[in-house]
Amino acid sequence: MDRNKLYRAFEKARPERQSLKKKEEQQDELKPNTDANLVLPTETGTLLKDVTKNQVLTDLMPSHRVAERQNDLSKLVNHHPLSLASMKKNKLIYAGMRNKAVLNAYRELRIKLKQKSQGSNAIILVSSVSKSSDSITTALNLAISYSLDSQTSALVIDCNPYSDALAKLVTAKFKYGLTDYVDNDAVGIDEIIYASGIDRVSVIPAGSSHDRAVELFSSKSMDALLYELKNRYSDRNIIVNAPPVLGSSEARVLTEYCDLTVLTIPYGKSSSADIEDAVNAIGSDSIAGVIYQQ
Repeated sequence: MDRNKLYRAFEKARPERQSLKKKEEQQDELKPNTDANLVLPTETGTLLKDVTKNQVLTDLMPSHRVAERQNDLSKLVNHHPLSLASMKKNKLIYAGMRNKAVLNAYRELRIKLKQKSQGSNAIILVSSVSKSSDSITTALNLAISYSLDSQTSALVIDCNPYSDALAKLVTAKFKYGLTDYVDNDAVGIDEIIYASGIDRVSVIPAGSSHDRAVELFSSKSMDALLYELKNRYSDRNIIVNAPPVLGSSEARVLTEYCDLTVLTIPYGKSSSADIEDAVNAIGSDSIAGVIYQQ
């Protein structure tokens, strides 16, 4: 994706957005202040009911309707917290875990990624080299490592429509997912973001559309969604889980939206030739780290 081109297009449309914003504020002043006229904040933020997907929501909102963030991430409540036993069973990291080496490895990776993104939030792609490996556990652990900082949140977007592993790692029950949103204008952002059961970590499942995943991930709706999700909150980091690099086309498509890439390599299951091929397919310049899985 040409980010400069996207930014120029976004800035070019600013007068039109500001006009819409001013008009709505004028209309709001004429309305009685009742609950029926307010758009209430939800777990995923405040959404305007009549905004199209290709508009940047926060730029259209009147100032009094924008959800007050102020680093108050305690509002991201998990109504069904994930048990410590489940986290241990699923090899998820947590503060106070006995295996400090694993916890510290993710902390070091988080620090490196923050340095490479120069302190700003980023969209980070996580994908496996091996065709037989799923990187979702690594993606979720990376998100957890960000959430260990009480002033930071993370969102995991599962872009692997060929696996249901995410549903087994979190407490949320999924109805809609990413491909449903991109493919259906009737599905809203608030319907695809779920609390994971882990404090300050939210997830978006892959969705039900498998056959056209590559086309959906290449669409303008996907482009606009990731732009919105990244820019709504500066304290939220986005982890995109992709199918294995060598087994599909999705990972290579998704790199166009992502700032950095982390590759997972199953220990002893990937040849040096496979690793080299995966790096060449992704592009060595975007790869910020490698994780060996045991």
